[in-house]
Amino acid sequence: MASYGAGSRLGNARDDGILIYHFRRGCEGENMHPIMARLTQDHARLTQVLTMLEGLLDRFHEGVEPDYELMNELLEYMNTYADVVHHPTEDLIYQRVLEKGTERHDVFEILIRQHAGLSQVTKRFRKSIEGILNEEVLLREDVEANGRELVAVNRAHMALEDDEAFPIARETLTNEDWNAIEALAPVADDPVFGNPDPQRFKALYRQLNEQTHN
Repeated sequence: MASYGAGSRLGNARDDGILIYHFRRGCEGENMHPIMARLTQDHARLTQVLTMLEGLLDRFHEGVEPDYELMNELLEYMNTYADVVHHPTEDLIYQRVLEKGTERHDVFEILIRQHAGLSQVTKRFRKSIEGILNEEVLLREDVEANGRELVAVNRAHMALEDDEAFPIARETLTNEDWNAIEALAPVADDPVFGNPDPQRFKALYRQLNEQTHN
């Protein structure tokens, strides 16, 4: 099974055996609560994951068999961390903003609904990949379409959050609100970028290390 370098650079990774990922967008010069800082950092990491997945889809489109192990681990990461920790934390924030009142309530209602849909999109594409690994008869164009949908909807979703929801939340919520959200938010280490689990995510961890040293 051929491995594939997605070509995205980890320009802020430190070359000392420890992967350090920094986030730029929306954080510099702001007194940001740790919950929002973590979510912003998550977006930078998820963007990197989507870029890697898009590179694998490009190879698939060209008729070259991509690293399915890596692809499956990318989806596993999205299923476990994004859907179990990241999105539920955002939902707590959005519900709090809606309770306090905002003229852009439509943005937050849309994002909450989308979270459930994003999980289904990920599961649908993952089922396609598992079908390939199990040698099921699947149309390549259908598999690719599922993957492209996953990349597109996640990027659009995060853009709406970064551009509209997050700024409104920072303006609307008080320190008391943020502390209440933090008390309710799920707690778990990021298994790839935070507290790496190289046994569970062997292919992904290897890919990140290769990118760091290129």
